[in-house]
Amino acid sequence: MNRYMFWVLIILPWFILAIFLTHNRNPQVRALVLVMLLIHMAIVINSRRKAVGLSLAETFKAFVPLWGSKEYNRLFFQEV
Repeated sequence: MNRYMFWVLIILPWFILAIFLTHNRNPQVRALVLVMLLIHMAIVINSRRKAVGLSLAETFKAFVPLWGSKEYNRLFFQEV
């Protein structure tokens, strides 16, 4: 997966969520949309993880501040 496509797939759903939450007041629908957003993020990060060659443990390490900075840079900024 190209890193630019990865960034679009990561950022665009948050804009859609922000617009959706400002216009929809039904809490049941909000919960469903949030769950779908989390599933989308998991799928995108997993496909990027496989493209970059990170293990699952290294991917979790990438999300820990100041500990997995090398893995974070590989996951989010490495050219594939």
